[in-house]
Amino acid sequence: MPVLRRLGGSTGPVAPGDAAGPALERIVGFTFAPDPGPAPTAEERKPFVDHMESLYGPLDDLSWLTEGARVSYHDMVRTVVDDLGPALTDVDLVVTVDATPDCRHQSFPGALLTELLPGDPLMMGVTEQGVAGPFTALRIAHQQLRAGQARRALILVMEQSTLPPGGTRPAHDVAVALLLGPDGTVAVDAPTLVVTRTGPGPADLSTAARPGADLPTEDRAGADLPEVDLIVAGAGPESVPAGVPVRHAPTGHPCAGVWLALADLLADPHRPAGRVLVTDRDPVLPYRCAVTLTLPADRPETPAQHTVGRGRPVTVRADHGHPAGPAGPPGAADGAARPRRTRELVR
Repeated sequence: MPVLRRLGGSTGPVAPGDAAGPALERIVGFTFAPDPGPAPTAEERKPFVDHMESLYGPLDDLSWLTEGARVSYHDMVRTVVDDLGPALTDVDLVVTVDATPDCRHQSFPGALLTELLPGDPLMMGVTEQGVAGPFTALRIAHQQLRAGQARRALILVMEQSTLPPGGTRPAHDVAVALLLGPDGTVAVDAPTLVVTRTGPGPADLSTAARPGADLPTEDRAGADLPEVDLIVAGAGPESVPAGVPVRHAPTGHPCAGVWLALADLLADPHRPAGRVLVTDRDPVLPYRCAVTLTLPADRPETPAQHTVGRGRPVTVRADHGHPAGPAGPPGAADGAARPRRTRELVR
């Protein structure tokens, strides 16, 4: 990634303890309700239909688009920024993740985030990597924060459901925001991503966290499974190590599922402390991914689920790491409005 190699210096001082790696400050899951507005006209939807037909072939039935939820990545970005508010003030690295085309075909969501966030964060996007996308984004953020080239990072994983039938279509429109930085309480190890040589299939969790699981025996030094107290696994069929409890991701969310499950776990006031392995394997692409987190015994109080958004009902599924109280726009203080750039991208 040339954009990373060009970075020559730190964006800020590295906090004490950062040498051991960054920590998760907050993880929030969002579920979006369908767009209540009128369906797009034939002229409005033509660019998107042309784009989708270039990927999926001729589409005779467009009911999936005219009657679909039509929640775009731009809608998600705006809602996430509005809801997280001041928590985004010092973010200097943002990585967006999506596994499917945007249902409105406007522009990349990172372009809008650049406009909405304060400061001038480094913006990156990961797409078309299936379940590996969020792990790739987390790996990028982990490396940049640990090297001192960023201080706080936002990873935004998005899934939208307005897609033609026949492929992998998410059950709902969801997003998961992960904030990493020096003030986090959940330590994050470096993620591992393995390209399997046997292709897709049921994941064997006994090797899910082994960086060399698909290498010859002589190349597997140090690739033993770490000792963990809990596993958060993808929704597909998996081989579970004996004696380790497992939480499975909700079905219908091929990219964001394990992160929704992790957000629910961390928001649970009765969740145990200890080492947690988050792992997933793509059902189509030959990717096996894993990351290990260390959960402390104590956790901050989190707010109840609530509704936010620009006239669109949005359920905040789970929010770890944020005390109860209303959120304002990034950089706002005492109710003051955050200065915005005068140019606004198309909605």
